[in-house]
Amino acid sequence: MPEEPITFEFIRKVQRDEQGEPKMSKIPEDFYQKAKEYLNQKRKLSEKHTDRNISLEVKNVEMLLEDIYNRRETKIVNHAIITVRTDIPPQNLIGDEKEFFEVVVNTLSKQRDRVLSLLFKKTKEKEKEQFDTVTFREDVEEFIGVDLKKYGPFKKGDTGRLPKENAELFIEKGVAKRG
Repeated sequence: MPEEPITFEFIRKVQRDEQGEPKMSKIPEDFYQKAKEYLNQKRKLSEKHTDRNISLEVKNVEMLLEDIYNRRETKIVNHAIITVRTDIPPQNLIGDEKEFFEVVVNTLSKQRDRVLSLLFKKTKEKEKEQFDTVTFREDVEEFIGVDLKKYGPFKKGDTGRLPKENAELFIEKGVAKRG
């Protein structure tokens, strides 16, 4: 996404994109930091002036940012469930969202393994051992893994859980790194 200054209109556009799509929209990596700076500037302006419009804009921006966060948070949790079931990771995660996603996936995965192993008297650990998590160093088109499931497409910096054989191939070619 090209560098775009954070304005009320840009924040509103991001909110509309999040509202209109089931997938996470692409936002700048530093979106929340820049939005915070923008909001702080508006708050200072609001303190200096008695213009009611500036105060209203501050409140509106706060509501929009909270809505964006809530929608992305919900999508992360939903994508974590999908990832635990299918090993297909989401796209367009930024910064702390990646860490949050991994924590949710790990928690869901442990719970799923615990309950299903009780129910079916077998463990999913052997299945898990057949997969590796990699971080892509370059863009990769969608492909069919050795398990005949679709993976990708992946953008540079995306993380994905792939069958061990596919992961090793990408690592050997320098296209991805472990973790």
